[in-house]
Amino acid sequence: MRRKALVLVALALATTSVAFATTAQASKGKSQANPNVTYILKGTLSNFTPASTTASGSVTISVNHSNYHAHALVGQQLTFAIAETTPTNLMGGTINNGAHGIVKFRAPLHESNTTLMTALTASTPMTASQIIAR
Repeated sequence: MRRKALVLVALALATTSVAFATTAQASKGKSQANPNVTYILKGTLSNFTPASTTASGSVTISVNHSNYHAHALVGQQLTFAIAETTPTNLMGGTINNGAHGIVKFRAPLHESNTTLMTALTASTPMTASQIIAR
């Protein structure tokens, strides 16, 4: 009787450990070949139009500085769409022309400069993930 109980306990532990190992291996190592990263642009903001429930807004930034991913965009003037859900830090509910600020957007990590510029200068602008006006 004792031997049966010991075998059943050992079998239950083995089954549980295999289940946990399978779950750990399934969630571990899910690397993407080209993950999305945040591009951070700093510069002068202008032409701000707030988003409404019926239309997207927009903002233009003259890029003076950026993070590593967006270094090819320094010196460019880019327009971004603003969704109603885009988090903003607005001074008085609007952004005045000439205000310094930050625009963040997400795009694939290993995007070539030409592909990134094509996406940013398309007739439908890329949507900003965050706008910070200073």
